[in-house]
Amino acid sequence: MPGLRPSRPEEVPRQKELWKAAFHDEDPYIDLYYDHCHRPEQVLVLEADGEIRTMVAAFPLQLCLPDGTSVPSAYLYAFATDPRDRGKGYGRRVYAYAEERFSSNGAAGTTTVPAEPSLFRYFSSIGYRKCFSHRKAEYSRKVLPPIPADGQIRPVEAAHYNALRNELLKGTFYASYSDELIAHQKAISQLAQADIYALELGGVSGLAAAEYFDGDSVLIKELLFPGKRLAEAVSLVAGQLPACRYFVRTPAFWELPGGYIQDFGMVKWFDQHLDWQLGREVHGYLGLAFD
Repeated sequence: MPGLRPSRPEEVPRQKELWKAAFHDEDPYIDLYYDHCHRPEQVLVLEADGEIRTMVAAFPLQLCLPDGTSVPSAYLYAFATDPRDRGKGYGRRVYAYAEERFSSNGAAGTTTVPAEPSLFRYFSSIGYRKCFSHRKAEYSRKVLPPIPADGQIRPVEAAHYNALRNELLKGTFYASYSDELIAHQKAISQLAQADIYALELGGVSGLAAAEYFDGDSVLIKELLFPGKRLAEAVSLVAGQLPACRYFVRTPAFWELPGGYIQDFGMVKWFDQHLDWQLGREVHGYLGLAFD
């Protein structure tokens, strides 16, 4: 009979096997999680016949509400099942186990990000609903405005980034990460030949977390810049990170020239009041998420 439990330190090699089989990530990227964020008790596993068959990792998050309050939650990440065992219901069982653990410890809900669009239907079938989106735009270098003369950009440390991130998003429905997790994103960005940045433009402060991918493209996976100069903020990043194309994500509630809304994350609420209050919310901001 398959059993459910927290993982053990000696099981990391098997977890890495499952992770790579599910997502095809390179070893250095997988190693970043295990070097910087891994806590054995935060990786939950299903074991059958003496071998781990399914895993999911959990990051604690605070979900911040528009009224300034926040509630504890968990982001379920790196959900992976041995390809030989797909279709056996192991994923449903490990998610139910994770939800039970976090609910009993006072979490208001759990969040997850489907790895591909088809998985939104799967997570809907186990009680998750769309809750988080972002506005996405794609720019070629040629169509960006000139680099603004009144702009500055510089790499920053995680604590600086996080403090400003929380200030910029105050009064919205968003996920607040720990400094440790922002540091993890900084390590991911640096592995991808980029960084996390503070921006200044016309006396207004903003942020960007970026990564190179596909040779000559940059993903600005989080661009936070209030006001109407978001496209110029992209140009600031482009001046720091030359490329042919830029893929930009910003909160759905901010305008981005040429942008469109893209579903991103889902939630299962344990708190009935929050389920009623936010049950139809689809434009909360999760951001980052380490995809």
